[in-house]
Amino acid sequence: MTQHPRQATRDAARENFRKTYRANINPRYSGFFHLGFMLFWGSAVIWLYFSQVSHLGLGEWVAFIGIFILYNFLGEYAMHRWAGHKKVALLKVVYQRHTGDHHTFFDDAHMEYQGVRDWRVVLFPLILILSVTFAISMPVGLLTYLVLGWDAAYMAAAAVMVGYLFYEVMHFSYHLPEGSLLERTFRLIPGWRAVKHLHVLHHNRDQMHDVNFNVTLPIFDWLLGTLYWEPFDKFEADKAERLRVEAERTATASR
Repeated sequence: MTQHPRQATRDAARENFRKTYRANINPRYSGFFHLGFMLFWGSAVIWLYFSQVSHLGLGEWVAFIGIFILYNFLGEYAMHRWAGHKKVALLKVVYQRHTGDHHTFFDDAHMEYQGVRDWRVVLFPLILILSVTFAISMPVGLLTYLVLGWDAAYMAAAAVMVGYLFYEVMHFSYHLPEGSLLERTFRLIPGWRAVKHLHVLHHNRDQMHDVNFNVTLPIFDWLLGTLYWEPFDKFEADKAERLRVEAERTATASR
């Protein structure tokens, strides 16, 4: 099988981009601090919100589930589809970081990070979790308080943070090195392999602007007709052949 010339060009561009991106990462960047702070802050804020709830009734659960689903649409699907993959005047940085950086660094056959410093292009900047905490979860909580009271308000605010942290953890897990202990642990979670596969298919550069914009639960991909599935066996066979051709081309070029 001869690889399409366009794919060969894309492979070369990806590797050149990776070299340039890694060279431009601040020497003081720590992937462990990046991941650790995100997990600590998100978990601490969620715990703080939950700890303030004194009564859990129907209204509180409606607030939590409703805001979680709303976040799945606005914070995950809509931002991903209409800002991460479309140039919007006020959100150019989102497009650049997502389509420009993340989708150039990782494609559907090269999803694994290769070192801790690669986490820089997997995780959101830390300023975002702080912004979500103060500019979204707290206002959402206050608005919910006006309608349903404080217990529902804390549940609604917690739902925003749960949605954010759920996204970050799941997305990070999709880029784990295959066969690593952590990746094998995630494989034990029912349904994880399927939702990871949906995200891998999204990283195909020919269809990344059109399908699989949910990263966690594909609720709105299903509702809005952007859900795309490809059988595991077919995808893995095509990927193996593509990697074989790529390895042959690399070996030939190094002679």
